[in-house]
Amino acid sequence: MLVNSFTMLAQLDAYRLAGMFWYVLVMEIPRFTLGLVVVSGCFLLRHWRLAAVIPRNTRISVLFPGHNEGSALRQAVTALGEQTRRDLEIVVIDDGSTDDMAEIGRQLKAEGLIDVFVSTGLRGGKSAATNLGLTFCTGELVVVGDVDTSFDRYAIERVLEPFRDPLVGCVSGNIGVRNYRGSIIAKFQAIEYLITISLGRRLSDLLGILMIASGAFAAFRRDALIAVGGWDVGPGEDANMTLKLRRAGWKVRFAPEAWALTDVPETASALFKQRRRWNASFIRVRLDRFRAILNPFQRNFSLLSALGTMDLILFHAILPAMFFIYALSCISYYGSFLWVILIGVNAFYIATTTVVFICAVATAGHYGHISLIPYVVGYSLFRAYVMRTLMVWAYVDEFFLRTSYRDTFVPSRVLKRKP
Repeated sequence: MLVNSFTMLAQLDAYRLAGMFWYVLVMEIPRFTLGLVVVSGCFLLRHWRLAAVIPRNTRISVLFPGHNEGSALRQAVTALGEQTRRDLEIVVIDDGSTDDMAEIGRQLKAEGLIDVFVSTGLRGGKSAATNLGLTFCTGELVVVGDVDTSFDRYAIERVLEPFRDPLVGCVSGNIGVRNYRGSIIAKFQAIEYLITISLGRRLSDLLGILMIASGAFAAFRRDALIAVGGWDVGPGEDANMTLKLRRAGWKVRFAPEAWALTDVPETASALFKQRRRWNASFIRVRLDRFRAILNPFQRNFSLLSALGTMDLILFHAILPAMFFIYALSCISYYGSFLWVILIGVNAFYIATTTVVFICAVATAGHYGHISLIPYVVGYSLFRAYVMRTLMVWAYVDEFFLRTSYRDTFVPSRVLKRKP
């Protein structure tokens, strides 16, 4: 039957073939081609980059807000001593931890390894802890990182380079997966991070439409943070802050050579919980709080910010929904050709993902793990079907059930006081 289907498929004209594979032709191939061409150009020109070192008399603060990070705090602080930029003011905020983070923080302060340590005694959420820490930072530039994130020894120096442009208010660092050997799920995320963060944000940066600076590792101009009122209550603090800065007229850049490593969920259930929260925050931040970005009659309207938001809406909301419409239409109209269509679509995803992954590995240097290539097939199908389903469900859930408002990621008492 499958052979007969392929035979009949070969007899179809171009118009009917295009109708059968319209989703791939209209939605996927242009995106893939544009991204590949632009990023390939960046790769060929990578050696022409001119180093732009921030003057040594520029004061730099490193801010670590954390909750129950006692096991990672000492290593995070001592590792900063290995940075090529060592004249750092280190500020640590313990956000109401119930482990030994407060005790370890006080020890580090007594040893002279950190400049400021504050333990709140009551959890207020990451935004509250980061805003509190900002009041103690005296540096012109503030690097904000998660306590459990490990930095490459050049990371801080490299993430500061774009600040030579006085209009830059925020720079996102590059994030890789540290525990990629832990499970198949972790390996899939390592591939995803290389493609969507290391490679994808290069493209967004080049086009001037970067719309998010990672909460795990980013640097900010302190004056810019104060001017926009600091971080708002989450979830989605990183996207929220990026949009606030862009609306205020600041540029947001990406530093691809400023690498940091983080641990990702190793089980499907943990990953689904994390991504549901991320996808819900997309609705709350992009479509609810900052819908005015798309209004050309608003004061401070920015065409690049509008294009960046439209890009995110397209790839995070419209394309996943359109994929399921396409799948249902194939089931309804093409019957005996369904398996042929599935084979063709899946082959396209696997082939293009493999090419993009190889490009990502090539641009990532020693942080690109070519050993992951056997898992690209599984990742392609997992992302196409499982993660898209989760994404669409998260959006439906947020629109109608608003589950994120009951998420304990931010304490309920803080959410209730949110303006």
